[in-house]
Amino acid sequence: MSSIELDVIYDPDEIGKIVPVISSAWGMESVGTLIKDIVSAMRYHGGVVIGAYENSKMVGMHFSFPGYRKGKVYLYSHMTGVVSGLKYSGIGYQLKMKQKEWALDNGYDLIAWTYDPIMSLNANFNLRKLGTIARSYIDNFYGTMEDSINFGIPTDRVVTEWWIRKEKKVDSGGFAPINPFESEYSFDFSFDKENLPPKAMVQIPGNFVEVKKKDREVAVNWRMYLRKVLRSLFSKGYTAVGFDPRKNAYLLEKGCDFPGKENPSVFG
Repeated sequence: MSSIELDVIYDPDEIGKIVPVISSAWGMESVGTLIKDIVSAMRYHGGVVIGAYENSKMVGMHFSFPGYRKGKVYLYSHMTGVVSGLKYSGIGYQLKMKQKEWALDNGYDLIAWTYDPIMSLNANFNLRKLGTIARSYIDNFYGTMEDSINFGIPTDRVVTEWWIRKEKKVDSGGFAPINPFESEYSFDFSFDKENLPPKAMVQIPGNFVEVKKKDREVAVNWRMYLRKVLRSLFSKGYTAVGFDPRKNAYLLEKGCDFPGKENPSVFG
């Protein structure tokens, strides 16, 4: 047998290669079994799994597990989902509130997770409804997606931080738009990094899924543009403190007071 080299893996596309190895090593035909086993292990070793039931049938789920970066312990919220027929019914919010309750009872002060920053519904739910903040951007977090809609579009994510022992208060006035546009399909993707207001408003498409379906090139341009803008703002000390659903816009402030300010971000 040839010599074996061992290495720690960081690249998400390389991580994906472990799945067929697991399938071969354990004789697993279904990824569903793998998911159940992993979530069960996460739950036992300090995580939480929550179910939402209607007439004794599970219609929503959540699971999270302990995270640790740069000396900070937090609860990493990996997945919250509701069956398709009951989406937008408020069950997702109830699951997050139950998660918060559990986290407080178990000594956590921070819950964190990633979401796609160009999806306006997610941004609104996280930043406005739950009261999280965001100040860290990760390029191509999940690596390459192979489906026809997402192929070729990087899977960028921001990390949102929910400091659950404090309430966030946002003054929604005074935010200056830095990229106003009339149509997401005919938009100047330039960005002035120097002349930035202390309170910046960054608009995004109202429905990025439709943008991807209609024009992949525009969708990629949007992805790369938002990456450039948010990374630049975060590096200059701005924090996303809110979201305006009327304008589909991030609200970012520099040097403002927000839950978690006294704790430098560990997700950069």
